[in-house]
Amino acid sequence: MAQLLVTLTPSESKRLIARALLNTQLISNALENGYLCITLGTTTAYLVEEILGEYDKAHHVAGVTIPRGLSVTKRETRATDAIFYRGEYIEGKKVIDVLDKMGPQDVIVKSANALDVNFTPIVLLASGTGGTVGTFLGAAAARNIKIVMPVGLEKCIPTVYREFASVIGMDSWDYAIGTPVGAIAVPEGLVFTEIEALDVMFSVLATPIAAGGVNGAEGSVTLLVEGEDEDVAAAYEYLKGIKGEPPFPEITDIREE
Repeated sequence: MAQLLVTLTPSESKRLIARALLNTQLISNALENGYLCITLGTTTAYLVEEILGEYDKAHHVAGVTIPRGLSVTKRETRATDAIFYRGEYIEGKKVIDVLDKMGPQDVIVKSANALDVNFTPIVLLASGTGGTVGTFLGAAAARNIKIVMPVGLEKCIPTVYREFASVIGMDSWDYAIGTPVGAIAVPEGLVFTEIEALDVMFSVLATPIAAGGVNGAEGSVTLLVEGEDEDVAAAYEYLKGIKGEPPFPEITDIREE
């Protein structure tokens, strides 16, 4: 057995997660044989880029966290969901436009804003009708459409969703520095973090042992990676190539509060 120590910045984690997703049978099968619907989000933007080769990630975002607080991009400049049917990119469509055609062989990819202590994915809601997740959650359950939720370990929170869910909502805040939001847990979502990514790609076990940093490493996660010698060696060589991934492009089309 061998051990590897590695620190990944948020953008490096997003790149790793996106590439690993394409190596899963669930995603590759949906992309080749059915519908793969990739909703807006920073992590999901990397997945679209991996498929298309070139993609304007900065416009594949709706809700966004910036230094001034939670915010939302301008609707008129943001992209639509990235919809693929049997490998073909269908531009200008949203998940809701193809839901009635989808079934158990199809996949919706939706980023999460947080993972609680039970690794339950949580999505923040800045829309009174539930945003994108509100348009497909019921239909996905009814039709057994798989929901994959890529999310970096940087978004782990030391709380339980049910402990705060009942006391927050868009209209319940007395004060808000940033856009007021509600939140919904998506326990049906299949969480996909750096842990799952490294397991899929190299059959190794990753354990987070530290988080955070400075000088551009803010939001980073530091991992202990364990496995067979050849697997850890392969992960080491691969991760060296991911190091240096540029930060997510600056998002400028943000709605004024």
